Amino acid sequence: MRARAVAGLVLAAAAMGAWAQGARPVFDVTAYGAKRDGSAMATEAFAKAIAAAEAAGGGTVYVPAGRYVSGPIELKSHLRLEFSAGAVVRFPAQSLPFTAGRQQGVETLTPVPLIGGHDLVDVQVVGGGTLETDNAAWMKLHGRRQPSATDIGTANGDKWEELLEGLEQGRKFTRAEYEAVAAELRPSFLRFMNAKDVLVDGLHFVGSPMWTVHLLYTENATVRNVVIETYPGVHTDGIVVDSSRFVRLEGDSIDTGDDGIVLKSGKDADGLRVNRATEDVTITGCTVHHAHGAVTIGSETSGGIRNVVAANMTAVGTEAGIRIKSRRGRGGEVSNVRFSNWVMRDVGTGIEVTNYYMMEGERRDARTMHPVNAGTPRFRDIAISGVTIEGARALVTIDGLPESPIDGLRLTDVVGTGRVGLTAANTKALELHNVQMNVETGAGFAVSDSTEAELDGVASRKLPEGAPVVRLERSPGTIVRGSRVFAGVGSGVLVSVPTGEAKSVTMVGDVGESLLKEDSTTLTEK
Repeated sequence: MRARAVAGLVLAAAAMGAWAQGARPVFDVTAYGAKRDGSAMATEAFAKAIAAAEAAGGGTVYVPAGRYVSGPIELKSHLRLEFSAGAVVRFPAQSLPFTAGRQQGVETLTPVPLIGGHDLVDVQVVGGGTLETDNAAWMKLHGRRQPSATDIGTANGDKWEELLEGLEQGRKFTRAEYEAVAAELRPSFLRFMNAKDVLVDGLHFVGSPMWTVHLLYTENATVRNVVIETYPGVHTDGIVVDSSRFVRLEGDSIDTGDDGIVLKSGKDADGLRVNRATEDVTITGCTVHHAHGAVTIGSETSGGIRNVVAANMTAVGTEAGIRIKSRRGRGGEVSNVRFSNWVMRDVGTGIEVTNYYMMEGERRDARTMHPVNAGTPRFRDIAISGVTIEGARALVTIDGLPESPIDGLRLTDVVGTGRVGLTAANTKALELHNVQMNVETGAGFAVSDSTEAELDGVASRKLPEGAPVVRLERSPGTIVRGSRVFAGVGSGVLVSVPTGEAKSVTMVGDVGESLLKEDSTTLTEK
C-alpha cells in the first residue's frame, strides 16, 4: 500500500513538472517583426522577443521555418531559444561592439558573440535549425599578420601581439588600448560566459567567425547532437571548453578548420593570474573530420585541465587524433585524463603528447634543460586505450621537457599502421601494454631520455629492413616484458640499444631469436 502511494506521488510530481515546463510562455520572433524571407534584419525582433521572455520570468523564444538575417543575439537567463527545423539564420560579417571576454586564453575586450551572453542561469539554445556565417568575410574585416622570412606573424594583428608581450612583462593596459586590441579580433559564434545550467542541442552551424561553441567560465553544460561545418575556416574550433567544469559533449559531428573539440584554461601570465581549471568533462560518441586535432587539450593549460574522459570517438583526415599540448611559459597541470575506444583514419599524427607546441607568433623552444618555475607545464596520469590508427604519417609522438618529463602516460591496446611508429622522449614511468606499431620507416618504438619505462606485449608486424622492433637510448630502468619479434620482420631484433647500455634494460618472458642487441648507431639512423 505504501509503495503504491509513493509511486503515485512520483507520477504526480512528474506530471506537474511536465505541466510547469509546458506552461512556459512562447514568444514567436515573427510576432515581433522578424521577416521569414530575410527581407529585413531580424536583430531587433530577436531582442524584443527575448526581452518579453525575460519580463515574463522566462520562456521560449521560437524561430519558425524561414530564412532570417540577424546581427548579434544577446541571451538572458531562464531562456530557451529554439530554432525550428527549416529555420536558417544568417549573420553577416560586420564590425561589432565590444564586451569583456577571453580570446585564445587571454582576458580582454572582444567583439560580442553572434549569439551569447554572460552571467546566465538556465539557458538553452536548441532545435533543428541552421546558423550560418562566412569566415572568409570575417577575415577580410579582421585579418592576421602572416609570417614571412623576417616575421613570425601573429594570430591576429599588431595590437594583439603588443598585448601578449605587455602582459608577459606585467604591463597594465588602459581601456582604450584594450579597445584597439578588440578591433583586431573576431567574435565567437555562440559563447556563454559565467553561465550555469546550459544546453546546446541539435543545431547546425555552417561557417564561423572564430570559435564556434565557446563555454567560458561555465558550469553544468551539455552540448549534444550538434553539426558543425566550418572547414577550412581560420581558427574555427568546433567546441571550446574554456576554464569550465561539469561539461558533457555527446553525439556531435564536427568538420572544422581548427581543433574539433578543445579544452583550455588560460595562457601564460594572464592564464596563471586567472588560475581557473577546466575539469570534470565527458566527451562521447563524436565524429571529427579535417580538424587540427579531433580532441585537443591545450595548448592553453595555465589554469590546469583535469578529470577528463573522451570515449567512443571517430577521427577522419585530422592533423592529429588525440592531441595534448603545451609549452614553457604556460604552466598548469594536465592530469587524470582518459581516452578510450577510438578509431582514426588518414590522420597526420594519431596520438600526440607534447610540451613543445607553437602557436602563431611563437618561436621554437630550446630542447635543453630549463629551471622549473610557475610557467613549467606538467603532464601526469594520462591513459589512452582501445585505439586503432589506420594510415598516419606518425602513429604516436610523445615529447616531454627535460625538466618536466611526461609522467605516468599509459597506452593500452593500441594498434597502428603508418609511416613512423611511436617516438617518445623525456618521459617517466611510460607504460605500453599490448601496443602494435606497423611502420614503413625506423623502429616500431623509439624511446630516448626516459626513465622506468615498461613495454609489455609490444610488437611490430611490419618494419623496414634492418629495423628493430624497439630502439632504446639513455633510458635506464626500462623493462621489456612479454614482447616478440615476428619472423622475417625488420632486422629480427626485438630491442636495440647503444653500445654499453644493455645493462639498463630488463628483459622478461620475451620471444624471438635476437632479443637484445647493442650497436653503435643512433635513433636518427634507425
